Amino acid sequence: MTVVWFNGPSARDFYTIPPQSREIGCNFILEHRRVHHVCAYDAQVINRTDRFEDGVQYWTRPQLRRHPWLAPEATHQAQCSGTLALVLAHSLGSGPVWLVGCDWGITDHSLFDDRYVWRHGPPRKTNRYKIQLLQRLAREMEITMVHDRVRDLAPELRWQDPASFIRDRS
Repeated sequence: MTVVWFNGPSARDFYTIPPQSREIGCNFILEHRRVHHVCAYDAQVINRTDRFEDGVQYWTRPQLRRHPWLAPEATHQAQCSGTLALVLAHSLGSGPVWLVGCDWGITDHSLFDDRYVWRHGPPRKTNRYKIQLLQRLAREMEITMVHDRVRDLAPELRWQDPASFIRDRS
């Protein structure tokens, strides 16, 4: 089972679940949760990552690849760290995937807004390219969005409420 961690504020509700067989997180996730894979899309995040943990693989887009940052062999082009994490899950043959912390359409804020000092505010989390990528990936692998607010992001997505997700993982 794979959990993909986006950085929306709702992610903090899940930090205490027991470790899962494969966990893929974004940017500064290791400050809150141990995962197997960390994805960073922005060069600024890569440049500000100064501590690398044993047993964790670090991933970015091909243009920014440098040790220890790898780039997944992917047929889809990521648009941000979150979509990079989903592309990595697809590339690794993960499935099914549970997606937590995806607050698209609810807020553009991230748990790490204070760390993104190069930005002049939170960027828009959703655009048609990200939605189209999510739709394509959801057609190719089972993705369950864990959230209490069901949204019309992709008809192929499955949904699970947070309480049952936590209960099923504990």
